[in-house]
Amino acid sequence: MKKGIMVIFTVGIFYIFFLLFCGFSHNITLGNQASLIIKNDQNETFFESCYQMDVLWTELNNLPDLLVEGTVAVEDKRFYQHHGYDPIRIMKALYKNLVSQNIVEGASTITQQTIKNLYLTQEKTYSRKIKELFLSVEAELHYTKEDILETYFNTLYYGHGIYGIQNASQFYFNKNPNELTLAEIAMLIGIPNSPNNYSPYLNDEKSRNRQLIVLNVMRNQNLITDQQYTQAKQEKLMLADFKTQTQSEVYGYYKDAVLQECRELGFCSSNQDHITIYTYYDEKLQKTLQNEFDKQLENTDMQAAGIIMEPYTFHIKAIQGGSNYYKTQYNRALYSKRQSGSTIKALLYYLALVEGFNPSTCFDSTQTTFQISETVSYTPENYRSLYAEMPISLIHAISTSDNVYAIKTHLFLGTDALYNALNDFGIQQDETTVSMALGTTDFPLIDLAMIYNTFASEGLWQQPAFIKKITDAYGNILHERKEEPVRLLKEDETLVLTSLLRAPFDIKNVNVSGPSLLGYEPYTTVAAKSGSSDWDSLIVGYNPQMTLALWNGYDENKALTTTDERKISRSIFKEVFNAIYSKENPGPWYTPNDNILIQRVNPITGQISNTGSLYWYLKN
Repeated sequence: MKKGIMVIFTVGIFYIFFLLFCGFSHNITLGNQASLIIKNDQNETFFESCYQMDVLWTELNNLPDLLVEGTVAVEDKRFYQHHGYDPIRIMKALYKNLVSQNIVEGASTITQQTIKNLYLTQEKTYSRKIKELFLSVEAELHYTKEDILETYFNTLYYGHGIYGIQNASQFYFNKNPNELTLAEIAMLIGIPNSPNNYSPYLNDEKSRNRQLIVLNVMRNQNLITDQQYTQAKQEKLMLADFKTQTQSEVYGYYKDAVLQECRELGFCSSNQDHITIYTYYDEKLQKTLQNEFDKQLENTDMQAAGIIMEPYTFHIKAIQGGSNYYKTQYNRALYSKRQSGSTIKALLYYLALVEGFNPSTCFDSTQTTFQISETVSYTPENYRSLYAEMPISLIHAISTSDNVYAIKTHLFLGTDALYNALNDFGIQQDETTVSMALGTTDFPLIDLAMIYNTFASEGLWQQPAFIKKITDAYGNILHERKEEPVRLLKEDETLVLTSLLRAPFDIKNVNVSGPSLLGYEPYTTVAAKSGSSDWDSLIVGYNPQMTLALWNGYDENKALTTTDERKISRSIFKEVFNAIYSKENPGPWYTPNDNILIQRVNPITGQISNTGSLYWYLKN
């Protein structure tokens, strides 16, 4: 039986070599490759990578011998004997996988791990393993063991968005690799096997157990003495405070988003692309956003996301995908679909203005049951079950986020109106519902920012973008974004809506309930709307220069039960705008055109009033 398996295995290896020498070549490139540069909106480089990773390259001869020898002992003890694959490990893994009828154990050498990290996906399939083996043999044919090891150490993933031994050594211990103690070396050797499990920041017990396994292997391989083992085992590790390490943390989410857009454009698909990417990244805005996230989310496990977009151009200037890039690299601003809550009402009321509503249009605010069909009824509730018990204007409905008014508007327009409007923005929903008007629709924050940036752009729309242009190594333009905004919304109605979105700050809207954003108005004049669900708190607002969209909540959909939890996004909103503008420099605001009339009205009833507030109306 064993002999038969060996024959099959040997034939397979010869077949691999046959394919290899018959042209199955991927032109593997190892070593220090500064293959990709990303520039900000000032054409300054803020990210330069090897293999699209944020790497500070360290030559192999500058790494401690114990780090190199210990890694080989733990990860691939026959590294210097094999030619890219280890037949003994493959046979053991193959046997276990056949018995279990699943891939339960791998047999990757250091060479294979390097190839997988640089040129393949992380999927656990036999086809991927075969490709990995092909390319590993090719790498061994063209590069020395030292070349492979140097590339391996400089491209390993250590968790928290950290790549390479130099970055990892600085991140975890605030040291260069040649300054590490044996205990620290053993910890770093153990982390890449499963960063989410073995990072000491995430799981102290598991990381400690993994460190002891590494030390034990090093002792058994006679790399360290019993005395060194005991001393390292007893050493108390002094971890660095990653909160003070802000450089890659600040641009991490933006950089990842740029690389993703680059791949979607058909570039960055190979680690051999020598390209320069010019972006709309604004370092000042990004740092401002990060600083407010740090302040507002300190000492909490809550997450948040934010996007700053530029009106009229739809340039994405800054993005924050989570509380802290080192803690979590998942970009919630791009990929997490959350309920939009009452922020969706701004689009609903734009549609109402197009259909003849004006800021003084009134509906009764009283608890109402709507008979949707013979068997279905719907009773929306206001926050804290507060109702004006009187006719209220559209101004007041926006200010207090009255749900009854929203449903009446939604039914008046026909439920397809909002559904179709979302489709116009490329936001598809499964079906149209009555509750859609209250934000039971869910989509990523970037889509919500795009809608509001269209309001900020007086109805003009363009697909948001991170990338301005891409050039090759010789400066030739491979891709350049076209600045071609189209009119998606009517200009006049959009300007009236912008005036209405001042109502959530208007103290004259105080009635049985108050304006939803009272106390959160920044120095600069902004239009804004907040929204919430049981699990989400959102706010989106803008002026002619900046649209800011924010969300906070828990990844696991834990309910927001306190005012402090719900106000985080609003506090960030106010402070970010205040960091950009001041009382002395309040920033720009919109100018009404000749089709707009400014009226002073009682915002609750919509009636003309000398003591009321100023709102914009379309001229008849």
